[in-house]
Amino acid sequence: MAARIGQDRERKLALARTAARGIARGEFLFLDSGSTNLALAEVLPDDFDLTVATNAIDIAATVLHRQDLQLTMIGGSVHPAVGGSVDADALMQVQRLNIDRCFIGVCAVSAQGGISAVDPTDAAFKRTLLSLSRVSVAMVTNEKLETRAPHRIAGAKTISQLTVEHDAPAARLALLKRAGAAIMTAAPPV
Repeated sequence: MAARIGQDRERKLALARTAARGIARGEFLFLDSGSTNLALAEVLPDDFDLTVATNAIDIAATVLHRQDLQLTMIGGSVHPAVGGSVDADALMQVQRLNIDRCFIGVCAVSAQGGISAVDPTDAAFKRTLLSLSRVSVAMVTNEKLETRAPHRIAGAKTISQLTVEHDAPAARLALLKRAGAAIMTAAPPV
């Protein structure tokens, strides 16, 4: 996670701004670990009476600095590659939540393989998040489109919204749409 934070920052902020437009006042949000979700934490709407839960230290630190946001930290052992807690303790804590909108981090997205993760524990944590969330959003950078990771989280049509970059390859998007994915395209980076 630490290595990915600075990569493609403007592209991730463009995805985050687009995804943030769907947030409603008073929602209980879950921001899963991931560098694009960290960008989202920076652009959450002001004074929306939002509560943000997260399993990621960097995201929690960003949310903590906002006086208008309530923070719920999901803890446990921090998985260094994931950048957050995804162990049995974190899983047990998250099962007690009623999540309005989850922003799930993904390692890969494809029409055939759905959304997937590199780590099996992380994938199990994300499956639980999806089952507890009324609305789910995944923000996907171009290099993750039509790729696979070893551990399936869910089918592409399971996610309420895939937010993709403004210049996402049309052929890859067409495959995802045929698989039932709901796609929203971000504006170009500023």
